[in-house]
Amino acid sequence: MNSRRQVLRAATAAAGLAAVGAVGGPAAAAAPAARRAASRPEARQVAGYTDASGRVTVAVFSYRGNPAQQHWNDQTVRVADGDMIAIGGGATAVEGPAGALLTASYPNDDLTGWTVSSKDHLDAQPHELTAYVIGLKIAGMSRDRLLGSVHVARADSGTVPHPEAEAGIPSSAEYALVGGGFRVDWRGAGNLATASFPATDFSWKARSKDHVVSSPASIRSYAISLRRDLPAGRVTTALVRAESGQAQHPAAVATLPPGYALTGGGAEVHWRGAGNLLWRLEPSTTWNASFSAASKDHHVADPATLTAYALGIRLS
Repeated sequence: MNSRRQVLRAATAAAGLAAVGAVGGPAAAAAPAARRAASRPEARQVAGYTDASGRVTVAVFSYRGNPAQQHWNDQTVRVADGDMIAIGGGATAVEGPAGALLTASYPNDDLTGWTVSSKDHLDAQPHELTAYVIGLKIAGMSRDRLLGSVHVARADSGTVPHPEAEAGIPSSAEYALVGGGFRVDWRGAGNLATASFPATDFSWKARSKDHVVSSPASIRSYAISLRRDLPAGRVTTALVRAESGQAQHPAAVATLPPGYALTGGGAEVHWRGAGNLLWRLEPSTTWNASFSAASKDHHVADPATLTAYALGIRLS
């Protein structure tokens, strides 16, 4: 296997592929309040888009978990439209005063929702975690038929202080990458996300790190792809990047060109030294197809830059 694509395909197959596959939360046991929050069905629509063809409809739903707590484990927000599948999502923890960081943002097993997790680190920071799910439906396709046109690949790292995993789509000729996610399997002090982003046109990469206190972990990366040729038309994709300036708390917003419907987004923190950690991965809550990301240093000063990504589709 000489090409990167072939290597990714083999690695992803070894980790386990599923047409609509995902697994549970971190190794740390969830508090009863977190488990109750994870099962709550309430969600409200905060944004929506259509593509230039008028056949692709996307809606963003959110749920804000409460009461505030230090660790959120596997809070799932579900699409509130039964004709939609969950194609993407995100989460917003809290920037300060101490801050809480993201440890998971990934699709649930049947693509009815998006699952997120967060935690404070070293300093107590009870917080309300906001979860987002991006719902997708396409005119002329039932939910079941659309679901059968989506592929979710996953790849796992080993257990190390700074884990990294990259999942590849099954075929770049037949499928288009439309989003992705991650899940950190942490124990002890914790291991915190630093990246979840499209590494190439056919793969999604995720990274995390322990911080100040040694805490090796593993990470799972998810790559979400959609068949290029659908009964409703051929899928064309857009991938937009936006760069932050260097700061202790960098942030950026990537905005899709007109005519594309948002399907996913992510971020990569370019840190050196102690580290800089993600606390926001958020689809737009306005009627503008964009995706925002933010990170922060924590306990130890470490200015960094950040790249935010937005992915979208249209039919032709």
